[in-house]
Amino acid sequence: MTLTPDGWQLLRRWEGCRLAAYPDPASGSEPWTIGYGHTGPDVVPGLVISQQQAEAWLEADAAEAAAAVDRLLAGCRLSPRQRDALVSFCFNVGAGALEDSTLRRRILAGEPAARVIAEELPRWCKAENGPMEGLRLRRANEVAHALGGPEANSPQDVAPQQPIQLRDAAAFHRDLPHQRQAWEALQRSLSTEQLKQFARAYRQSPETHQSASIRVQQSTAAAPVAPPTATPKPQAVEPAQGLIQLAVPYFSQHDSATGQGPRMCFSSSCAMAAAFLRPGCLAGSGQPDDAYLSLVQRHGDSTEAPAQLAALAGLGIRARFRTDGRLEHLVAQLQRGLPCPVGWLYEGTASAPGGGGHWSLVIGWDPATRQLLMHDPNGEADLVAGGYVSTAVSSGNALRYSERNWGRRWMVEGPGSGWWVELLAAH
Repeated sequence: MTLTPDGWQLLRRWEGCRLAAYPDPASGSEPWTIGYGHTGPDVVPGLVISQQQAEAWLEADAAEAAAAVDRLLAGCRLSPRQRDALVSFCFNVGAGALEDSTLRRRILAGEPAARVIAEELPRWCKAENGPMEGLRLRRANEVAHALGGPEANSPQDVAPQQPIQLRDAAAFHRDLPHQRQAWEALQRSLSTEQLKQFARAYRQSPETHQSASIRVQQSTAAAPVAPPTATPKPQAVEPAQGLIQLAVPYFSQHDSATGQGPRMCFSSSCAMAAAFLRPGCLAGSGQPDDAYLSLVQRHGDSTEAPAQLAALAGLGIRARFRTDGRLEHLVAQLQRGLPCPVGWLYEGTASAPGGGGHWSLVIGWDPATRQLLMHDPNGEADLVAGGYVSTAVSSGNALRYSERNWGRRWMVEGPGSGWWVELLAAH
């Protein structure tokens, strides 16, 4: 098998198809490219091919890249989606680059493939003249593909899990001393293996939760106790009317003392989510999102999804980056009491969005007006014409963005193509 069906979609999306030869984007000349990223001595300026020829070259080139991945990583355990991502990567950079890469050496040395892919692929975004936004986005999408789906390794391979502490559940009630003591007593009554089984069941992704049961076998001396759930409950406003509005603190990217304010939208959005899910986790002097940014920078650039996921994991929040977002995903998360960081395009018109990507945080949903409640760290966007109405520090707090106009800027490639970070609750 060259690629899975989703793998073919990944490769086609990022290579694109052009039936007339064009110069290399980085050099402006050779190597000339045609079809789905096909290069070689047969591609010369002025060449025009048929769609049939483009498909034939794509199959041959992808098969060559897949063979290189299988040869260079022979004996390594890869899920189908991880292999897809590496074939896309090899197709893009060449087998020689993969052969000499730190990524290959680490996987051959026995490190978990999911962790290596998440840490190494984002580094391959530079051309002769420096980093390229298109390559950065491609690497992020390849990482998301590799870490997504039921075949992929668990999030434990990307960020180490801390031992579960049942007393943390008290924080989602009134966090009274006797409540913490009750949870601690329950924890002491369970064996290490029972706690591990409970942790695995509790920390699993929402997709598998409905089909799996919690298998904590109580000892014969202890009475059966139903394990609690520690997922925060939505702090809803006007629940009778169906409105959901989570009490998430608002952070603006424009009051940062780091000098990184103009490019902190991703970090500020994730920091708001972290401060909501783990109150006090960003305490200290200075802005909370500045403190969060310092965590992100330990793992990479603030615009890189793997760096954000690692920072969240360091705060005890499991998350994964996805590019299949629909409105239903956001509403389902909100109903669980979880805000949603979302990536979208703010320039151009609503019918033809463009420009650089931007991140904000969905904190609520109003079904009566079909509006999403949004903490936008950059201010108030003009969803129809593009750009921003205001970038004042407090102007992006709890905005109402219409499903119709904002949705076009989020699902640019059609339904089910929105970029978002799925928060899997704090532990």
